[in-house]
Amino acid sequence: MMKKTLLVLLGCACVLPAFAATDLFAKTDANHDKRISAAEHAAASRAMFQAMDANKDGKVTADEMTAAQGKITGSKRSPMRSEEKIRAIDSNKDGVLSAEEHAAGSEAMFAMMDRNKDGKLTRGEYSAGHAKLLAKK
Repeated sequence: MMKKTLLVLLGCACVLPAFAATDLFAKTDANHDKRISAAEHAAASRAMFQAMDANKDGKVTADEMTAAQGKITGSKRSPMRSEEKIRAIDSNKDGVLSAEEHAAGSEAMFAMMDRNKDGKLTRGEYSAGHAKLLAKK
């Protein structure tokens, strides 16, 4: 389950408009201290969710997720279909992704990437964490 959760969040990360075609680490590092705190990571996750929630109903459907990815990246290609991404972290099994479910998955991803457990991600931890997730697809 953890592997799927992390893959889902990695797949979702590409749809965040404010971060598209930029250095995601630098954009997430809001205070520019060359570290991403859990709070900065959570804020980026919330922004990602809001970007995907096109109708602003507090839930992301597979169609919304797919549309956001296509609009932001210009490609609908992803390691997993949107339905699979949602299913992997849809804790109440209602077929949509709530903000709470998305936040919980993001928290798990941060914990996995924070290898030294100091509550902050270095660029190395961030890059290694994403590389590890991509290798698991």
